[in-house]
Amino acid sequence: MKDMDNNVEAEIRKLFVTQASVSNYLSIISQKMKNDNFDPDIVVGLSRGGLPPGIMMSHYLNKPFIPFETALRDFPVWKSNTKALESVNSILIIDDICDSGETFVKLKQELKEALPNLQVKFASLHHNKSASFKPNWYGTLIDKAIDDVWIVYPWEDWWQRDTVENTLVNEMLGNI
Repeated sequence: MKDMDNNVEAEIRKLFVTQASVSNYLSIISQKMKNDNFDPDIVVGLSRGGLPPGIMMSHYLNKPFIPFETALRDFPVWKSNTKALESVNSILIIDDICDSGETFVKLKQELKEALPNLQVKFASLHHNKSASFKPNWYGTLIDKAIDDVWIVYPWEDWWQRDTVENTLVNEMLGNI
């Protein structure tokens, strides 16, 4: 971002999330779901950032996965595929971050209108306290009103990650 008065680039502070943290956040969400006796029929991941955790949760729960294209910024597109949900009773919708909450709000309303009997629960790895929507479950709470950071997930910059982290991950995974 440029400061127009001084023509100086403003630094955006970034928080780099490791794959181990993503796994931890998903474990927290899974435990909360278990405590609430929620076992969805399908896991829905929201593009782009919700696809990796959605797929991971789908494998963990041994449930089918459906991607939804629900981008409100960058390259806006909205393809929620409600037809694929007509024969199920419950779904988990997951995204990487509930930042403003706008995506979850819009999706909740759309699903309520299209499939009023569908039980829909929402989860996110990060929940921004100042968002207009509170997911049913989240891995960790942040407050961008106090600390406005840009969260960088491991799938967003995997080729630039620290050699030590990559070495540790490879060792844990058996050098695959």
